[in-house]
Amino acid sequence: MRWQRRARLVIAIAAVAFAIVVVLAFGHRNPVPAPVGTRTDPGAVVEVTGGRVERFKLSREDVRVEYARQLTYADGSTKLMGVTIATDNRSGHSFTVKGKEGEVGQNESTLTLNGAVQLVSSDGITARTEHASYSDKDGLVRAAGPVEFSRGRMTGSGTGMTYDTANDVLVILDRAMVHVVPDEHGAGAVDIASGTAAFPRREKNIRFERDVKLRRDRQTVESTTAVAYLTADEKQIDAMELRGHSRITMANPAAGGLQALGSRDMDLKYGPDGQSLEHAMLMGEAAIFLAGDRGLAGRQIMATTIDVTLAPDGATPVSVLGHEAVELRFPAEGGLPARTIQSTSMRAQGEPDRGLTQAEFTGAVEYRERGSDVNRTANAATLDVTLKPAMAGLEEAKFAHGVRFVDGGMTAVAAAARYDLDQGTLELTGSEPAAVRPHVVNDQMTVDATRIDVTLAGPDMNATGAVKSVLQAKNGGEADAKSDTHLPSMFKQDRPMNVTADTLDYKAATNTAAYEGNAQLWQEETSIKAPSIVLYDKTGDLTASGGVATVTVRDELDKDRKPQRIRSIATATDLRYDDAVRRATYTGDAHMNSPDGDMTASKIELYLKASGDDLDRTEAYENVTLRDQNRTTTGTRLTYTTSDHRYVVTGAPVTLLDECRRETIGKTLTHLKSSDTFTIDGNEQTRTQTKGNGQCP
Repeated sequence: MRWQRRARLVIAIAAVAFAIVVVLAFGHRNPVPAPVGTRTDPGAVVEVTGGRVERFKLSREDVRVEYARQLTYADGSTKLMGVTIATDNRSGHSFTVKGKEGEVGQNESTLTLNGAVQLVSSDGITARTEHASYSDKDGLVRAAGPVEFSRGRMTGSGTGMTYDTANDVLVILDRAMVHVVPDEHGAGAVDIASGTAAFPRREKNIRFERDVKLRRDRQTVESTTAVAYLTADEKQIDAMELRGHSRITMANPAAGGLQALGSRDMDLKYGPDGQSLEHAMLMGEAAIFLAGDRGLAGRQIMATTIDVTLAPDGATPVSVLGHEAVELRFPAEGGLPARTIQSTSMRAQGEPDRGLTQAEFTGAVEYRERGSDVNRTANAATLDVTLKPAMAGLEEAKFAHGVRFVDGGMTAVAAAARYDLDQGTLELTGSEPAAVRPHVVNDQMTVDATRIDVTLAGPDMNATGAVKSVLQAKNGGEADAKSDTHLPSMFKQDRPMNVTADTLDYKAATNTAAYEGNAQLWQEETSIKAPSIVLYDKTGDLTASGGVATVTVRDELDKDRKPQRIRSIATATDLRYDDAVRRATYTGDAHMNSPDGDMTASKIELYLKASGDDLDRTEAYENVTLRDQNRTTTGTRLTYTTSDHRYVVTGAPVTLLDECRRETIGKTLTHLKSSDTFTIDGNEQTRTQTKGNGQCP
């Protein structure tokens, strides 16, 4: 019958619609039948108005789908209008997804929402997009297009998202932008851009990946990936983990404050306000940049890893620990050279109102200064430095163990060294097996002493305690006007000259080396002893005072023109050697003894030949006494010339007391050693005496 066929068709269509709803909802509750009326879509075979489908799990409502209208089509697909998906999990978390339209896929486990889609979770996350889908298989809400989201003070946007309804995790898949508005105190504003952003609410953190950039207050944070850990109330950032090309920059930092941090990876800890950085651990090619004063270039600390603690302002370092390949750099500024310290490890400490004030470096320490006219290097096992406030510079550097300090042509070695950078002084002390005493060497001299103080600008040097020095002509050869420094010409220029004393005071401005206290100078057989000896290394002059004793050896031809070595011993109150005229002057009870005789006078002058290693003549003044071969000659002036071995003595009068104790008095006495002949000129008479057989009458 016709009515029977029509009834069977209606029953079949209703059965299909009922089956679709049951499969979609993983359970069923009979839909509320809609009033009979005109269908909104003529293509639909079934239309239901105001339906609700619920899924039960363990006698507890888990998922429900509500809709204003349901349209079912002949191909088995279903369209829902005014859709709401709501769920509650066993922990009490719930979410709601709404959309203008919903389509049920053929497998009937996925619901696609279109038009003004909005997701709201019970913890306050809200997400909005135009198109989304919900899969009952994995409990994920997915969206491929532009997304906007918000939670509390946080808003954001991106392209594509997933929301894990079971674990309460929102993920922005691309071009994520997050903005946090200031709190009631006007603080806490943050802007974050990244490739992706994940909000795992239960873990109380936010995860960012791909080119992360965070801006907050005066701080910019960048890395490949980042995880921001939130406080218990989820209102502030408690800590952050940055991984890959991590960097933090600070805008307008105060002098000595953080300008930038950089490393491969970085762990950050923030203060209670969620804004001020308390602690940072930098791992892998780590670097800290500290701001200079008034816009000057900043300071840099680099190492494989750096652990930095900051003052409450979040910008002033008060502790820095560096490990492996440590390097501290101070740029050249204000006429000061660039300064660099390298070591295996570093430990720096400071104060909130001053910044870092002290630093210790250990392991293979190398200190360098480089400038237009400065080239200094120091090496040691350890180095302690005192820093000026706000890291404005270095005040003092204390080196220990195996210290080697090089400044241009000067090298210093000691167990310990203290370098005062403002004064430009170097204090060398201490003793250890490799450096029993401080040792300094430059182009002209070496010095060993218990303590050596060097003023680098001179360079000047003050040494105390068993001083020993070795001097060498700078050109290592001839002493002439072209050489920068040379030894007194009475010494050989190509051989070292040794000096010992209790103290040494060297002044570069006057080119003087003053040895005080038991001073002794010697070169081979030639020596000078005195309480005080002063060398003038530019002119080659020399003075000795306080009771002088000298030993000189010279080459001389005897009367038969054969070379002989003449050894002379002289004493006096003072000695002065004038290199320009090759003159050695003994004053104050001068006394000289040599194979030529024994001579005393108030002053004795020795004039050397141009070569400096041979005597040209001798002059003696006042109270002259010459004793030679049992003869004694006295006068007021004596001249001895080595070319003819002639003595000329003048006086008022000149007295000769011969070996027979006979006395001859005259005005002038001339003695020729080659013939042992004496000529005495007197008052209008001349007496000539020729030595006989040595027997007295």
